[in-house]
Amino acid sequence: MASSNRQNHIADSGTKGYLMKVLRKLIAATCMTTGVATWAVTGYAQPTGDGQLRSQLDVDQNGLYDDSERKTLLEVLQKYSPKLQGTFDADGDGKVTIQEQEQGRHPLSMLVPRSIANSEQKIPWAIDIFPEWISTAYLQEDVAPGTVAEHSTRGIYQRNATPVVQTKLPKKPAKGSGVEFAANSGQQLMMPGHRNARWDYRWMVFTFRVDSGTGTDAETLLLDVNSGNGSSRSSPKVWYHMDKGLHVQYVGSNKNGLDKRVMVTDNVVADGKTWNVLVCGIRYGQMFASVNGVELKTESPQQPRFSSALPSNDLKSFIGDSGQGHMAWAYDSIIFGLTEPTEAMVRKMTGWAAHRLGFQENLPQSHPYRTTRPVLDKEDLPDRYVHDEEKWTAWGAKATNKSITRVNAGGSRVEPKGFQRVFYDDFRAKRLGDSTSGEGDLWLGPGFNTSVGVDAPMTTPGQKPDAYPYDEKNKKQSVSLVSAGGSNWRSSALYTVNDLGYGYTWKGPKIFRIRAMLPKTPANELAGSLFPAFWSYDPDFLFWRTANRIEVDYIELDGQSGAWLNAYSTHYHYSHVRNNNIYAKKPEGYKRYKAYGGELTEEKSKIPGGIWLWDGQYHTWEFVMDKDMTYVNITIPDGNGGEKWVEIFRTPTAPTFLQRLDLQFNYAMKARYGKPTKREDYWVDFIEVLQKTEDVQAVPEPFTARPKLSGSSTIGNTITCEPNLKGITDVRYYWFADGYPLTWGPSNTYNITAAEAGKQIRCMVKTVGALDSPEAWSDPIR
Repeated sequence: MASSNRQNHIADSGTKGYLMKVLRKLIAATCMTTGVATWAVTGYAQPTGDGQLRSQLDVDQNGLYDDSERKTLLEVLQKYSPKLQGTFDADGDGKVTIQEQEQGRHPLSMLVPRSIANSEQKIPWAIDIFPEWISTAYLQEDVAPGTVAEHSTRGIYQRNATPVVQTKLPKKPAKGSGVEFAANSGQQLMMPGHRNARWDYRWMVFTFRVDSGTGTDAETLLLDVNSGNGSSRSSPKVWYHMDKGLHVQYVGSNKNGLDKRVMVTDNVVADGKTWNVLVCGIRYGQMFASVNGVELKTESPQQPRFSSALPSNDLKSFIGDSGQGHMAWAYDSIIFGLTEPTEAMVRKMTGWAAHRLGFQENLPQSHPYRTTRPVLDKEDLPDRYVHDEEKWTAWGAKATNKSITRVNAGGSRVEPKGFQRVFYDDFRAKRLGDSTSGEGDLWLGPGFNTSVGVDAPMTTPGQKPDAYPYDEKNKKQSVSLVSAGGSNWRSSALYTVNDLGYGYTWKGPKIFRIRAMLPKTPANELAGSLFPAFWSYDPDFLFWRTANRIEVDYIELDGQSGAWLNAYSTHYHYSHVRNNNIYAKKPEGYKRYKAYGGELTEEKSKIPGGIWLWDGQYHTWEFVMDKDMTYVNITIPDGNGGEKWVEIFRTPTAPTFLQRLDLQFNYAMKARYGKPTKREDYWVDFIEVLQKTEDVQAVPEPFTARPKLSGSSTIGNTITCEPNLKGITDVRYYWFADGYPLTWGPSNTYNITAAEAGKQIRCMVKTVGALDSPEAWSDPIR
């Protein structure tokens, strides 16, 4: 049933645009008949001097690197990177598979220098140029012409799509035509559901065409991942409405229930012949989507943050609509990927799809790839930790050498210099949130690692039994072990990031401090199962699931001996993807090193009087991670009613210490050593973070100057932050009062309340839409 409203999604503006579109459609029809790739005949402007290279690297002009083209690509890249020397073509067949490319190496994007972006030769970009980021890809090249009984996939996860009803098969009429679903047919493919889609499907590229002049229903489902109603369900979901146009949805959760985010656009050519491209995902708590190069907005304002829960195991995903009245439509590619693409990368993905299918003229006039195909540049080369096992082993030898680590044990602390406070929570309020919800803006629990509690399942803040007691009078926060009845116990954990890795993190030299207390307990009453800790992850592995996981354990205390300290146990763990993970040199992980393991008795530690950790006294622990040396210090009674600092140990700084780290504290239980008989608390007075002043005052690209605040910290006044950015619009603002974290999100304003009046207000700006998400700080304002 056709409708005049549908034509709104087809119309071109201007006679010239209309004629160009007609010409392109004629060319496309010819290509479909002859089997020639569309962009091979439509043409596009090529950067000067790279035409020959382009023809060598994309011989078939389909915008993908096959094994022969990959061999040529690697030979070109070897000219620019000494880290890429060696033989890739292991079997000598004149081709290089992705398996051969990655064998025994770090991912290619870690080894290619950014200087390649400045070279005269421009390397054609394809979605699979660095295939590590492709989770699952459905490409029409992997389906033979004819009826489609199965669509095999490429990528990390092999999740082939098969017909829901074997008698209702979509078709691929010819090479280049895409997988077509006839109108009113009920043809539908089913993809296996994916519980970890919230991490593994962080973005999607979807190229499709739809005929709004067909079908009897107003609405047609195109794609539904983890179909259903709930957090992480139907995310993403894409459908087309004859009057309103294309809809894109992601679903998380917040304190009010589900957090549904939907974007709608009529910027779709719905004539059934012209291809369209959707690029969408969640970027640091905000949904983004672009259709044919035009950015979309949600129907209602987005909440400032986003998180989602792990769904049940009974999951199904669908391509197409099972109804009997849907429109005719087709897809060329459906690609799901890891990490979160920058604003520039979204434009690059759009340009790639448009040139691949020959509809680049439909992109906005201002789009950077309307006339030029994307090329390899710095956006493809993020700053990531590259593990060097030789250096790791050498560091481990020094870290376990007591002649180095305990040279000043029990002595006066080396006072840190050149640092300033950037974060200080004295727990003046109980600000805990569910880590699967977007509501929290400070401490989130219980976190994405459900094994942290060891033998005590973890509880969520706000749930019963309460494992997060708060001392309102003294302003102290605890993580605790609590009884759940009988022999059952529940544990707790708090993170500065939510389950998607969004929140507070710190990169480079830094100081972490925690002032904490374990209630006084004599040795004969101490349960051996108690295991409180203060530690960090690098959230990078939540974005790159093939990467190993960095963990730094600052203190792990042990109920088997109330004087025993485990400190700076440092891991480069197994990767999340372990089966057939060709993108990690050692997916099973590397040897762990621990800089300190021993009793804090005076005899063993040389600390005056020694320390019994369950002594009922607050101690401030300090972890100074400078560029070359790391120090661990603690406060003890000075004998005059005050406290003094002493050094426990020091160690050369491991490269992992300087990576971007979050903060976590938790209470776990190792049941085999004897369960507790009462609630066990780990009380925290404050947590503080300092960074180098030179880093706080830095102005990294794309900042043109440090962010600038206007306004004053008087009650009712609004402070505004001018980010001083060039070319980036997707930004998060972190607000602080005398270092206390107020909130964070996409708003560049903060309204002063009585609690902040007269205090120094600062803002840290995080450019999540830029490569590596650079940060810059404003000066304080009163």
